[in-house]
Amino acid sequence: MLDVVVRGGTVVTPSTSERFDIGVKDGRIVAFAEENSLELRAARTIDASGKFVIPGGIDAHVHFNVALSPVMRAQSASAGGRAAAFGGTTTFIDFALQSGDSSLVRAIEDKQAELKGDRPDIDYALHAMITGKATLDVLDEIAVAISGGVSSFKMFTTFSGASASGSMYTDDGRIWGVMQQTARHGGIAMVHCEDDCIIEHCVHRLYREGRQQALNIREARPTLCEEAAVSRMLLLSRRTGSPLYIVHVSSTEGVEAIAEAQGRRVPVYGEALHNYLAFCDEDYARPNGMIYHNYPSLKSSKDRSALWEGLRAGVLDVASSDDFTIPFASKISGTQVDNALGGHNGIETRMGFLFSEGVRKGRISLNRFVDVSSTSVARLFGLYPRKGAIAIGSDADIVVLDPQRRQKAALADLHSDCDYSIWDGWEFEGIPTLTMLRGNILVENGQWTGAGGLGQFIPARSPAAP
Repeated sequence: MLDVVVRGGTVVTPSTSERFDIGVKDGRIVAFAEENSLELRAARTIDASGKFVIPGGIDAHVHFNVALSPVMRAQSASAGGRAAAFGGTTTFIDFALQSGDSSLVRAIEDKQAELKGDRPDIDYALHAMITGKATLDVLDEIAVAISGGVSSFKMFTTFSGASASGSMYTDDGRIWGVMQQTARHGGIAMVHCEDDCIIEHCVHRLYREGRQQALNIREARPTLCEEAAVSRMLLLSRRTGSPLYIVHVSSTEGVEAIAEAQGRRVPVYGEALHNYLAFCDEDYARPNGMIYHNYPSLKSSKDRSALWEGLRAGVLDVASSDDFTIPFASKISGTQVDNALGGHNGIETRMGFLFSEGVRKGRISLNRFVDVSSTSVARLFGLYPRKGAIAIGSDADIVVLDPQRRQKAALADLHSDCDYSIWDGWEFEGIPTLTMLRGNILVENGQWTGAGGLGQFIPARSPAAP
């Protein structure tokens, strides 16, 4: 007898959309058959007629519990995981923060212990951040981290000194050293690409002109600073052979640089954030407009269109949230171009936004939606096919999405630990109506129906190309 059968839905993968029935037993998918041909009995049958059945969403970029500065303290994984499940995400990838000469392996162990203590409702994996003046001893630990299930390593080409996001900057020499290790041991390098020197020059100029107000931050961090940093990182990737993942690409120039490198067979992959697909620099002029800010800064509507096109064409491989939820008072406390705060509560709205604004409006196909929200993430970060797939033997992380269901986002209805939302008032057409984690139904028709605290750490293997 099966635990669950999902019948009558259109099962969507990155390459196909066909009507199949799915059988679940002991947390795994064990049967996959043409509609109405699965005759095994089940404890629970879900009628998915008229709906899409997709692999659970995987958010490749979240920050839980971390405190980058006194005012930048993110929500817990408990709150973030609950919000994720309501939005159709069944796995998140958080970050273990290493700094200076502190141990990379110890940072990972501490983060794993922290997440386990939080008992999130959905599964999770880990990236590691390598920040500051990392020593050669830290770089030597990369092989140990990869063998322990953490195969992705993030660095920053900005945030030196006392920035609003703390001191995160790592120089090109150390990034080169990390890439040598990821190439050798089967990992992937991730880089936040903004050129710190260009930013410093622009900030000084704005102060001299008396235009240092935060709403001018687009001029403090122009598209050139992203293009310059991306170009340098592509050089290091090409010379080392390390796969490279550019986090939260924000500009036309960033997309073009990645596309050009892909044409030369550089193993580079790009990430979009759904808030960059929704907002642009004009939103800074709105009342409390800095609530829309993130790093990199919002760019023009032309850049926003280029991000959509990058997702459609396969230049950008992943759409994430970069969820970093801080209180409203903290968010608007930075009033100048060099102390504005990023972050927003995005993990719950990601899937609904991508379907509504992407698929419904013809910007990306239904199959591409599944790829960028789940399957490509699983491949790039070594979780596939356990995650990101509806296939025999895969975890039964299944989302049923109703393409006809409309829902207006309202702060009171969201589940993050936050007192504001940049998505307040957005209407989504096509939303997840059922979220299943390893065969456990967590959310159904907007109501929590499952047990809490089921999340498990999922070790990552080496990356595979989408």
